[in-house]
Amino acid sequence: MVKERLVRVVVAGVDAPSMAQLATNAGGGRVEAAALGDMQGARLVKKGQADYYLGTCWSGGGGALAAATAILGANLVGIVGTPGMIVTEERVRTAVGEGRIAFGFAYEQSTAAIPMIISEILAHRDALGGGTDD
Repeated sequence: MVKERLVRVVVAGVDAPSMAQLATNAGGGRVEAAALGDMQGARLVKKGQADYYLGTCWSGGGGALAAATAILGANLVGIVGTPGMIVTEERVRTAVGEGRIAFGFAYEQSTAAIPMIISEILAHRDALGGGTDD
């Protein structure tokens, strides 16, 4: 029997515990999320012990992604929302499609951004046919 592996998400930044719960809820039983410090979260992704990193801060770029950028590299992170740039499905889809695994957005956009990011991650995973444990 093939069992689907949960997508493991770490959430860091402003109100991380609530944001982790939002990610878990958005995943419909396919996502487990944990609120961690930014350095710890980025290291878990780097080691393969987590799949994605979501960072929130007031700007969406600086504090949300500083540790992830330093640990994972700029090519794996993407700013999907700032106070002057609304999170869109197209922007999220592009970032996921480019292979980015760390996403930053402004805290005020969290309730829209997190479900959008989780939905796109799951759709991308389904399209690739991955995510199962044999």
